[in-house]
Amino acid sequence: MFTEKKDLDLEIALERLDQKRHELSKKCTIGYGAACAPRPADYVEQDPAQGPYNLTWVDDIRKEDDAVNAILHERLMRLPKPATAGLPPIPSDKVWVWGGPTSKWGGSMADDTLIRGADYFHAENVVYVYGPTNEKMLSLHSKYKKMLCQVNANCRTEGALCGSEEENAECLSKLSLKFPNIEGAMCDDYGTGSSHILLPERYEKIYRGVKKYNPRLKVYGVVYEHELKSKDFQLIQPYIDVVNFWLWYKKSILEIDEHLEACRRNFPGKPIVLGIFIHDYGCSDTGNLPEMLIYELEKAREFLARGWIEGIILLGDREIKKWPEAAGAVRDYLLNRQ
Repeated sequence: MFTEKKDLDLEIALERLDQKRHELSKKCTIGYGAACAPRPADYVEQDPAQGPYNLTWVDDIRKEDDAVNAILHERLMRLPKPATAGLPPIPSDKVWVWGGPTSKWGGSMADDTLIRGADYFHAENVVYVYGPTNEKMLSLHSKYKKMLCQVNANCRTEGALCGSEEENAECLSKLSLKFPNIEGAMCDDYGTGSSHILLPERYEKIYRGVKKYNPRLKVYGVVYEHELKSKDFQLIQPYIDVVNFWLWYKKSILEIDEHLEACRRNFPGKPIVLGIFIHDYGCSDTGNLPEMLIYELEKAREFLARGWIEGIILLGDREIKKWPEAAGAVRDYLLNRQ
């Protein structure tokens, strides 16, 4: 299929960016997702549990990334403004921050890394991932109105999973009786490992474990926009209560209405929480443009008013140090400072 002429310049720029990223990745000794904005000459890291940063990536990929961003910015400027006139700001009780102890992706192994992130964004809710499911960590985050905890194995810090995925889910279910702010369980990268159709066995076990001691708990699952075209979710509908929907590719932000509608079609009647990537994991492995993030937040505000989503999840705690300009723009928007 030929690319339409109006999209050809963007597709060419994206292909050059992708090729450059693959070229750099072959030489890189620091893991994916650890790139950060250039540091001041006098920068001193205050967190002894901080994982490594890639301090050269941004400069090495700048030419190709700037070319893509210039096209995205130009197209963003031509889009109609989101229908937010007269709407209230996104309330803090509709905001979640995603994070937890990890040395990957420029993260920190500190127990309070998610707390620092949530308080930075003035969020009332947290999505605790990567770390262990135990009383110590749940107690540490008990001040938040609502809390989700990861139960599946994907992306977990080594040693954090409590037995099998089903056993980990049962553990959370039991602990939720002691910690009433636990709203449910998060399954990160819900469809990873499935090429065509998601088979139900794994998800049924997790779902059963989450509900074992506390039937009120909800199971949330991460779904990406590109998966909606390549994967069939019909068999797992009984085992997911809420969809956590993310736009993996930054160009998809410009088509957010179309992608959200596709998500609603794929998960009829399911509540949706929109994920917001401050770091562009899908294309450049650098920070997202602040103006793109503000547009996505404006659309989220519109979707909230229409009842199409129930809130937003910011990823997250580790991105604040990596991309202070973008993270600051998100925080200022949420605090109604712009």
